[in-house]
Amino acid sequence: MKRDPIKEMLVKYPRILVIKAALKILKDGNKIDRERIEKTIVKIMTKKEG
Repeated sequence: MKRDPIKEMLVKYPRILVIKAALKILKDGNKIDRERIEKTIVKIMTKKEG
């Protein structure tokens, strides 16, 4: 059975952050996977800090 990458990320990050990352990935025309979501979340969090 294939695991849902969004559900996996919801355990680690706030829901709004996961949703924002998933929407960005889809907007860019990419497939959602665990690695891509995590990288996008890190980019989002880094932009807010810096």
